[in-house]
Amino acid sequence: MKLIMSAAAAAIIASIASLAGEPTAAQAQTPSMQNPIGPTFMVLGSNSGPGPNPTRAQPANLVQYGSQKILVDVGDGASGQLGKAGVGLGQIDTVIISHLHFDHTGGLFAFLGQRYQLLQDQPLSIYGPRGTRALVASLVAGIGASIEGPNDMRAFAPGDPGASITVVELDDGATFDVDGIHVVAIKNSHFSATKNGDDPNFASLSFRFEAPGRSIVYTGDTGPSPAVEALAKNVDLLVSEIMDPDILMQQTRAALPGAPQAQLDRIDAHFRRQHLSPESVGLMASRSGARSLVLTHNALPDSAIASAGHEISNHFAGPTYFAADLDEF
Repeated sequence: MKLIMSAAAAAIIASIASLAGEPTAAQAQTPSMQNPIGPTFMVLGSNSGPGPNPTRAQPANLVQYGSQKILVDVGDGASGQLGKAGVGLGQIDTVIISHLHFDHTGGLFAFLGQRYQLLQDQPLSIYGPRGTRALVASLVAGIGASIEGPNDMRAFAPGDPGASITVVELDDGATFDVDGIHVVAIKNSHFSATKNGDDPNFASLSFRFEAPGRSIVYTGDTGPSPAVEALAKNVDLLVSEIMDPDILMQQTRAALPGAPQAQLDRIDAHFRRQHLSPESVGLMASRSGARSLVLTHNALPDSAIASAGHEISNHFAGPTYFAADLDEF
């Protein structure tokens, strides 16, 4: 399938390219992770997919710039990971969601419910693709069900749990600002192998965060994508997902020994077209001119990380880091 950017996204990405410029020799030789100036990116949860992992929490991240803290994706356990990072729920007034798969949204109910129970009623803005408004409305309704009647939480938390929440749904090419951070959202290829791949109501988004001193691109879940490569033009830090489709297909066949071949073919297409292999990550980082690379949403077994790093280095010469939970870059 040929991937085509929308006109809106192409125009915005063209403006990014003109602003980014080419890296100087000094910039090219300096890893972005060494005393970065500008926003930072903390990986709260580096796991991939809905399956629990004993050493990795579900996907969630924290962009920090000055006093601003933006929660980017809210996988299961995100509130606990914020606690480990020393960040209180009341310090988060912006949430950005890349797409509505469970591993990226499973912690949002707990985050909203705990925030309500702790009387954190300051404004909260939630940005995400189409469908985010319905998701949040359902979660707020769930909070209501847990505080009425015999639960009697209204006695000390009398407010409306949804009153302070604003939801903004984003289309391909959307831009917005959060306290000095300029954010660009583009549609990537995570749904490219499904029948809804071209439907604007089914979108997975990648984001570029720009602030004085530093730029960061977060791919979220994506497959190979010219739009993401353009979004990441000369970015200081590219934060990308990674998985190995061959390893995952071996695991899938072992777990589903009686699965029909047609089902296995669909799963294989999902892994190869809607996610990034080590080679695809290296090519994306190289083509975009990214200055440094961080890998999260990591589905690789520990035994495969060294070989994946070598495969990436065949295409991308910049510094590359495999994130653990709570690593900050």
